[in-house]
Parts: sequence; structure tokens; C-alpha cells
Amino acid sequence: MILLDLRKSIKPMMWIIIVAFGASLPLMYLRSRTGDQQKPLAKVNGVSIPYATFARSYSDVYERYQQTSGEQISPQVETYLKYQVLAQLITNEILRQEANRAKIRISEEELTEAIERIMRSFPSREAFMRFLNSQHISYRDLKEQIIKQLAINELTQRIGDSVGVTDQEVKDYWLRENEKIKAVYIYLSPKKYEKEVVVSQEEITIYYEKHKEDFTIPEKVKADYLLISSAEFTKEIKVTAKELKSYYEGHLANFEVPEKRKVSHILIKLLPSASKKDEENAKKEIEEIQKKLEKGADFTTLAKKYSQDTPSAEKGGDLGFFTYTEMIPSFSRAAFSLEKEGEVSGIVKSPFGYHLIKLTGIKQAYTEPFEKVKSRINKLLIEQKSDDLAKKEAEGMRERIKEKKITFTDYVKKHPFRYNSTPFFSSTEKVEGVGWTPQFNQVAFSLKPGEISSVVQIPQGYSILKLVERKTSRIPPLKEITQKIKEKVVQEKAKRTAEEKAKQIQKEIKEGENLSSLVKKFGLEYKSLEYLKRGDWIEELDGTDREKFMETAFSLAKGGVSPPVWLSKGYYVIQLTGRDLSLEEFTKEREKFTQDLTSQKRAEELNLWLQKIREKAKIEDNSSLFFSP
Repeated sequence: MILLDLRKSIKPMMWIIIVAFGASLPLMYLRSRTGDQQKPLAKVNGVSIPYATFARSYSDVYERYQQTSGEQISPQVETYLKYQVLAQLITNEILRQEANRAKIRISEEELTEAIERIMRSFPSREAFMRFLNSQHISYRDLKEQIIKQLAINELTQRIGDSVGVTDQEVKDYWLRENEKIKAVYIYLSPKKYEKEVVVSQEEITIYYEKHKEDFTIPEKVKADYLLISSAEFTKEIKVTAKELKSYYEGHLANFEVPEKRKVSHILIKLLPSASKKDEENAKKEIEEIQKKLEKGADFTTLAKKYSQDTPSAEKGGDLGFFTYTEMIPSFSRAAFSLEKEGEVSGIVKSPFGYHLIKLTGIKQAYTEPFEKVKSRINKLLIEQKSDDLAKKEAEGMRERIKEKKITFTDYVKKHPFRYNSTPFFSSTEKVEGVGWTPQFNQVAFSLKPGEISSVVQIPQGYSILKLVERKTSRIPPLKEITQKIKEKVVQEKAKRTAEEKAKQIQKEIKEGENLSSLVKKFGLEYKSLEYLKRGDWIEELDGTDREKFMETAFSLAKGGVSPPVWLSKGYYVIQLTGRDLSLEEFTKEREKFTQDLTSQKRAEELNLWLQKIREKAKIEDNSSLFFSP
């Protein structure tokens, strides 16, 4: 739907605020080796990327990832995110330098327009400035960041504009996406043959000697810990009316709702690869519709008849309500410049083509009233206060233990409900009762038996750990894992049996053996697939298994039989029994596929260009001084 495309295409300038000035991540997540404070995290052609810049960007990425996944982030993912953020900062610096080299200049008009797009998200300029102040962003810094981003956008746009696609490329792309095949296949699961496998002690011993490192048991620890939960203090907290009002007045930016507009539109599409003749024809078509409107024709009726944004056309062109930043700039600028309901814009050009826009509704920007939001504020302040009390209690308790005013054991006796104990766990395991909290695992593994930790924040509250025992990493002796080794040997031998039978089946199908007789002979069954595209769903296959299956099937000639194909659960023998391809639909879908392929090729071209530029750049990476291994 064009509405969604319009909204997805806009790169809201608010992102600049988030990435360039994001709030600092809590220390428990950013703790790492401090590195040489005189060194930057990285340099690109002599230009430094300070650690502080990284920390701000990483903060936003971390929080977004955690909100999306709903779980604590593992050390492996945390490390991956750190290096991804660093790579993006390096890429952005390379792009900035290339934009300078290309002498791209941003006009005052472009800058003003970009700032106005951001301000449209706020009820007033004052609200916008309050937001900047709350984020510790100066207006001057904001302008500098916007100029840099606009220059990078212009640079990447120039690279993309140099890419086009031929008619044959579009046709080949359409064929790949729309060709259908019909096939039969036989599945051979190794599990079917496991009962037939006989394993000798000698085979078990040989396998163990070759693969014993695969059975290494990692280092594990066991800990006792005291938990001071924020929930303990919730009932005793009272928030006064004065506190509620004070929070509201001090955080008005949090309760501001931007203006929204409701419009209908008529779109005549224009592809990025359109010729000058195509553009002239599209312009002429929208002008004819404009003339009908000027003569009194009904907008809704014309939208249903002429608009090429099919989903909205069915509703008379209605796009519903949206804020200024939810649409691409040219569209929003026109929609928000209309002064009264019923007014129709002039012809508006966007990356999607030519529009006529009718304003059908306005929701003015406003600040949510105190009475409406005070319950939310009350809940927030209770959470904050209870968390503060839990933290204070935990820190006080740790201080008393440190000063030997009370022992860990004595505290447990007085407060048994706060005592917990873990089973043995590795550094990468989720801890029963705690969940996956990297800091908890890291602290536990840093302790010596009997040593007591500082306060560690976990999802349930604040904890203090005491290491009980540590088990070093080891390779278990054969007698301890004989059964596991036997199972591995059985699985490997069963897999070889399945492969041999699959090869025999392939051979006999090629020789003309009847499929029904063949599967009966081998105690199997075959399944049929009725005209599927490459991307279609197959009941028992997903992900890479489905992709590999389909690539194999589509590579066959009609009547051809594949060699055994190993997927995650077993072997498959595939026979292609038919192909179906109608070019009638190609004419209808040519424009969409031209646009899709153009976008793909532009992204590929940009990536190749970036790769070449990056290879030439002099990059100094000091991340090993800052990131924990």
C-alpha cells in the first residue's frame, strides 16, 4: 500500500536526535575495559570516533533490541551489537568524508525544511526546545548533525540514481519469482534406521578419541545470593499530588501529541526508471484529473476510478490520519499546507509519482491534560521510588557486610525470604530464578569461593552474590559419557545408511521404476507438490531447508531426478514432474518488479561502492582496548 510505503520511505530526522544524542546506557550494560583514555575508539583517515560517541549510539541500539526481543541480551549478542554499532559509526564517518570530497552543500532552505519536519512532531516551537533541553542537545549541534546527514543522504542518492535495469533483467527477475513447478519427493529419515545399527566398543573408543573435545564440560559455578526486590517496597510508597504535578510540569514534552492530518489522494504512479516520455504522460494524466475536479467532479469518485494506489483507491483515496514525519517530505509539506477541510492541493510530485491531495480532517496538536496522565505518572514514580529504596537497602546491606558489622550468613538468618541459591551454571547459561542477566554471570565468575560481590542489578531487583563453589572445565572420561558416544555413533551410521538407500532410490527412478512400487519396496512414502513458486511454503520445511529444497527442484529438467539432498532432518530425493509459467501477468506487474529490482540493485551498488571506499580508507580500530573479550 502506498500509505505504508510513504511512511516507510521517510527517514525521520528524529533519528538524528536519537543516534547522535541518545541517552547514556546504564553502567551495568556499558561496563567494559576502560582502555587508554587518551585513545579514541577508532580513527577514520585521521578523524577520531570517541568512545562517548559510540556509547550514545550503542545505548539506543541496545534498548531497541531489548524491547523487541523482550529478553535479556546474551554476551554473544551484546558483543555482536557493539561491533555492529562501531562498524556503522565508521561507515558514517567514511560517508561524511566522501560527501565533503564531493563538495555536497546543503542549502539553508533544505536545512530549514528538515528542522521544520522535526518541529512538526511537537505542538509548538517551545515544546520542541523543551525536548532538546531535556536531551541536553543544543540547537547548534542539532543543525550540524542534520547538515551531515542530509549531505550523506544526497551522496547515497547520487550513487543510487546511477543504477538502472534493463527490460530483460526485469523479466528474468519476474520469472524467478513467479515460475511454478510440480514435483514429487521421497524423504528418508536416519532415525528410521537407528534400530538396525550395531555399535561395537571399539567404534565407541575410536569416536571418543577423535571427538572428545566436543564433549568438554565448561567451567561452572554455584552461588548463593541475597535479593532485594523493588516489589517489596511498592506498598509503602505514597506519591503526593505535589510530586505528580511537579513531574508533569517538568516533563511536558513527554505528554505532547503532534498535529495530525487526514487526507485522501489520487496517485498516478511514476517509476524511478521512468523515461522523460513516461513522465510527460503521467503529468498529463494527473492534469486531466485536476481539470475534472475544477469543473466540480467528486474527489472520491475520481480516486476510485483513476488512482493507481489500489488499496486507498477502493476507499476513495482515504489515507487516514498521520503526523508530519510519517510521510515523505514532499507529501507532508503539501498536506500540512492546506488550510481547511475540503481544500485540494495542486499537483504534488513525490518519488511515487504525481498526487492530488484533499484535506478531510485535522486533529490539532495538544498537550495531554494532567488529569488524563496522572495515573501513569503515579505508576512511574512508584516504580522509581521503590527501585531507589531497593537499591539503597542493597547498598546499605553490602556496606554492613563489608565493614563486618554483619556476616552474609547472619543476614540470611534474619532475612531468610531474601536468600536464594543457584544450581551450577556456565558463563553463557541462563540462571534458574534469575534469567539471562549478563552482569550476574560475569560477577559470579569473577569471584573466588567465599567472596562476596558488590550490588548487582537484575530484572527482579538488586542482588549480592557469594560464590559457593567452582568446577573447572574438563573433558569427561569415556566411561562417564559412553552412552552419549554410542548415540553419536548410531546417528552417524544411520545417516550413512539413509544416504545409501537414497542413492539406490535415485538410481531406480532414473531406470524407470514405478514410484509406488519403489516406496513400498523401501518401506517409505512419497509426497507431491502442486505448482509452487520458489518462495512458497512447504509444510515440513522452513528456512534454509526450504530454500535448498526449492533451488534443487527448480534446477531440474522436467522428469529429472536429484541426487540425495541432505537437509537438517534427513535426505530427500526430488523428481520434477512439471513447470507452469504464464507471461500474461508479467505485463500487469512489470512496474512493481521494475521498482523492486531497481531498489535491490541500488542497494547492491551502494554496498559495493562502500566496500571499495572502506578498503582505501585508513582505519585505526582500538576496540580491543575498550570492549571486554
